[in-house]
Amino acid sequence: MAGVRFDKVYKKFGDFTALNNLDITVEDKEFLVLVGPSGCGKTTALRCLAGLEDVTSGDIFIGDNRVNDTPPKDRDIAMVFQSYALYPHMTVFDNMAFGLKLRGEKKEEINRRVNEAAKILGLEQLLKRRPRELSGGQRQRVAVGRAIVREPKVFLFDEPLSNLDAKLRVQTRTQISKLHQSLQTTFIYVTHDQTEAMTMASRIAVMNKGILQQLDTPQELYDHPANLFVAGFIGSPAMNFFDAKIRKADKDVVVEMNGLTLKIPKNRTEKFLPYDGKSIIFGIRPEDIHNPEFVPANINPATVEAKVDVVELMGNEVFLYLVTGNYNYVARVDPRTRFAIGDKVKLVFNMDNIHVFDPSKDAENPVAVR
Repeated sequence: MAGVRFDKVYKKFGDFTALNNLDITVEDKEFLVLVGPSGCGKTTALRCLAGLEDVTSGDIFIGDNRVNDTPPKDRDIAMVFQSYALYPHMTVFDNMAFGLKLRGEKKEEINRRVNEAAKILGLEQLLKRRPRELSGGQRQRVAVGRAIVREPKVFLFDEPLSNLDAKLRVQTRTQISKLHQSLQTTFIYVTHDQTEAMTMASRIAVMNKGILQQLDTPQELYDHPANLFVAGFIGSPAMNFFDAKIRKADKDVVVEMNGLTLKIPKNRTEKFLPYDGKSIIFGIRPEDIHNPEFVPANINPATVEAKVDVVELMGNEVFLYLVTGNYNYVARVDPRTRFAIGDKVKLVFNMDNIHVFDPSKDAENPVAVR
């Protein structure tokens, strides 16, 4: 087993910088997920680690070994791609065994590894079938099995669930998580789906435009995003953002926006005092906006009037698309809510869970005020 380290890695394609000073340390046996929008550099990072792309500068380590110049076949990794890449004329057994045969493994060892992987993945009854006789989820499991039999130091997954329907994605996601617990090997997983990232990862690396934005546990990313990009990317529906100002009013510190004045709780005012009179971005998650009839106990509330634009009934919750002045935002409220389109309603913001971002240094991606 081994950890992985990206040390100041740059990757350029002509004038385009796909990876910009990437510094990530993946601990041994960790499940790290690289997440971000298309073109953010996550797959490029994986391909550089696999040896399918050469880095422009910087170093990549697997365990204690610098692997920049090591051929892909000698890096002791296994990669599962978005496309299953199975040989259509081979059985499931032969697809899983093919790489071992090329390496000259003995027949008994090949049988042992393939049968063990098939048992882990529930493929024991499918070993004699060909890919055309399998469902999409079964094909994906065969692709994972082909990686398992190599017994590598590091597993790499490049958006392996993208071709599956919603139900199969959930099932396969659970299987991959269980697989990590069973194998106790380092997993590095690339996805654009933040739900996959939140549910599977030990830690998440959020990337944008080739730059690492934040590296932390799922809950820490959710509760304490480092900047506006992370705050907007992690969480579904996304965090609401409002142009606003911080102002000191007598003994209080308030957020002013479009005629609204929201009082910041006393235990959080000190860090906002230096922003008196300054423009900020005010953020609040949809689940922290409540129907006044169903407000959680012991929160610091602020009442806001709004017009209901759209109502989405989800069964276990209700999404309200709201308009207050020039602002459009979303609330995720109690399923007992009976608001209708066009209603003028009052809502309660939980001011204990607000987020504030400072655009003074970077207007495009303001940093969080902590």
